[in-house]
Amino acid sequence: MIAVVTALKEELSPLLRRAKIARIDRGAYVGTVNGVPVVMKTTGVGAANAEKNLNDLLHRFTKIDRVIAAGVAGAIAPHLKRGDIVTDRIATVEKITRDKSAIDADAIDMESAGWKRAAEKAGVPIQIVRVIFDSADEPVPDFIGDTVNRGAVVKHAITHPWVIPTLVRMRSQMNEVCEKLATRVADEVAPLRSLLEETSRTFALCIPLLNDGVREQVEIAYLLFRIADTFEDASHWPVEERLAALDEFCDVLRIPQSAKQFAAKWHAKKPASHAGYMRLIADAPRVIDAFAKMPAEAMDVVREHVTRSAKGMASFVAMTHDGRLQLHDMQQLRAYCYAVAGIVGEMLTELFLLDAPQLRSIGSFLRARAATFGEGLQLVNILKDSRSDFSEGRTYIPPNVDRNQVIALAGADLDGATEYTLAVQNAGGPKGIVAFTALPVALARATLDRLQTSSATKISRPQVFRITRRVRRAVERGRPPLEVRPSDAAPNEVTLAHP
Repeated sequence: MIAVVTALKEELSPLLRRAKIARIDRGAYVGTVNGVPVVMKTTGVGAANAEKNLNDLLHRFTKIDRVIAAGVAGAIAPHLKRGDIVTDRIATVEKITRDKSAIDADAIDMESAGWKRAAEKAGVPIQIVRVIFDSADEPVPDFIGDTVNRGAVVKHAITHPWVIPTLVRMRSQMNEVCEKLATRVADEVAPLRSLLEETSRTFALCIPLLNDGVREQVEIAYLLFRIADTFEDASHWPVEERLAALDEFCDVLRIPQSAKQFAAKWHAKKPASHAGYMRLIADAPRVIDAFAKMPAEAMDVVREHVTRSAKGMASFVAMTHDGRLQLHDMQQLRAYCYAVAGIVGEMLTELFLLDAPQLRSIGSFLRARAATFGEGLQLVNILKDSRSDFSEGRTYIPPNVDRNQVIALAGADLDGATEYTLAVQNAGGPKGIVAFTALPVALARATLDRLQTSSATKISRPQVFRITRRVRRAVERGRPPLEVRPSDAAPNEVTLAHP
């Protein structure tokens, strides 16, 4: 569990709005942020209050393994402006300071030293995150006083109403910077989850459905595959650079200690214009560190399959000529889908079998369908994204292959994926795994139907919401979340069946 503390309620409120609160325990909010267990509390203004109240929190919640202490700060360094985030060179002062010339720090606050003392006594790691409220050259209004005293400020405003516009402006600025602070704290609570949300729409919906343990493993694995994908898709790079990046990435999976140099080198070359993908490459050391802390068996599974996929991607990058990749026949298309998605299906299956022993009796059944599960999802993506892929120099559907043939193969693969999912459910697999496998199939099936009946290439957000709700309700009630379609069925003619 992570403890998040602030001095003021204004600093904590935006994070509370983003959290799922389970209960309130003596002023401490217990719940989750981005799926991670947290306890959140204000400790009051000043180092003494900060130390005392964090010390109390750490003694009451003994499972806290990390503290994030957050709030606003005043800038000392001239380059810092309102809204900038500061995590080091922060000095703690006893009162609001107007003369900052003698302070050797980038920013000042009134609590960090107290929080640090409490955390150190408890032997719990602490991270300070501050957002700048006022720049170094911005004067503090005289009526504020030496500390944060709301009663005194209100009393002054009643007798000096001309200061009210200043207070209104300061409140608006406070709300603005605290929203930025909440975004950063949420990222620090679950940095991999925020990376997932920035780099994937479907997986960001599906991975949180998994049960603890395997969820973290799949999250890490997805981000590793996404790193490889980013290099594969860097069509503006020379082929040699893309191949070198993929090769070095495989080396990092064997030697995680080299992740920082790897990330710095390839981030500087700007493999993508997408901000989320660029952040992923910059944060690759964090992903690799999480990978290196996985249980040994799971780590071996992930390393083997990600490496195989990266090498498979490299073989197709090597086929690029004059900045364009053109697949030539159905065999090449299926080989590509296996490299980038079929292997993912195989990896997920092995992780599921490690996590849920009750599935091992159907292990051979699942393994036989794992690659086609991935192939089906990838074919739908290829059909959906064919125009944007073409504009970036990639043509996956071969010129001699009828598009309807690809649609038919994708449909058959999704039938196999449906059988896979229902087998997991019938074998008593965890509800999280059932929901995780069912949702992408349901979304892909709806997309495939849309591609057959409309010029649109994506399903709407309301439809995504409805499908997600339907799948989750079915799984919770123990009902089949997917339907097996007869091979000669029209897109909307379905029947329920069990494998």
